[in-house]
Amino acid sequence: MRAKALRLPDNLLDAVKFAEKKEKLDEPTTLRKFLRIGAERYVADSYARGETTLREAAEVLDITTREALELFWDMGITGNVSADQTLKAISLIETKTTIHKHAA
Repeated sequence: MRAKALRLPDNLLDAVKFAEKKEKLDEPTTLRKFLRIGAERYVADSYARGETTLREAAEVLDITTREALELFWDMGITGNVSADQTLKAISLIETKTTIHKHAA
C-alpha cells in the first residue's frame, strides 16, 4: 500500500468523522472505505452505461466477475445489455445456425 497526501474539503472531513464515530474506525481506515465505495460506484456506473465490460470492472476492483455481478446487483444494476440487444443477438445466432445447417 502506498501513502498519498491530499487536501479534502471540510464537508467531506465532516462525513469522515461522522463515519468514524458510527463505525468506530480510525481516520485512515474510514478514508480507505470511502475511497473503495466511491471506486465501486464509479466502476458500476461505467459498467451500467456499457463503457466497461464485466471483466474490466472486476479487474479494476480486484474481485472475481461473480463478485462484481453480485456487487452491481446489490447496487440495483442488473446488466448493461438491453432486452432489445439480447433479442437481436439471439436472432443473429439463430440465423447463422440456420444458414450453417443448410450449407452442410
